[in-house]
Amino acid sequence: MLAKAFYPTEYKKQKENSWIRVCVRFLLLITLGVPSNTLGSFQITDDISKLSVLKQNIPRDYNISVSYVPKELAGMCWVKLNIYYLEESLNELAKKFGNVSSNKNDIKILIDMLQDMRLPLGHLDPIMYDFECHFRNEQWQTEQYFDYVKDLLKAAEDNISDDCDPPPCPTTLPTGKGFDVI
Repeated sequence: MLAKAFYPTEYKKQKENSWIRVCVRFLLLITLGVPSNTLGSFQITDDISKLSVLKQNIPRDYNISVSYVPKELAGMCWVKLNIYYLEESLNELAKKFGNVSSNKNDIKILIDMLQDMRLPLGHLDPIMYDFECHFRNEQWQTEQYFDYVKDLLKAAEDNISDDCDPPPCPTTLPTGKGFDVI
């Protein structure tokens, strides 16, 4: 059997086809994106702009329930401690809007972002238990609440640390409006 003669023009076409395939695959990779959690960090998308829309759409004097550990007590694990309860708080807020509400849709986008950040963190129960005496339940007005959401999203993007040593529990709990321990 004689081998088919291989002409330079055929080689050139094969080489061009190979480059086309490489370019198409590269463009698909860029377009579809690489999941950020495989790179060890989270990317905040343009969806964070929904926060300013929600701030404007929800009355300023509206009080939103939130459970949290203050930054000064949580240290480097502030995101880990607060991400779950913020997600729960947003779920409760979303229930207050109708199914066709743009506010509900915007809140659901934020919830999805938080879930995407929380799930790779694994089980948070042990660390949340260690900090249990530091959690606070409060009612925040709209602006303060969404500033907190924005701070948490940005902190999650910057750094999530595994170094979480709880400070000692206070011997007397803070008293006054909104300082209930969970």
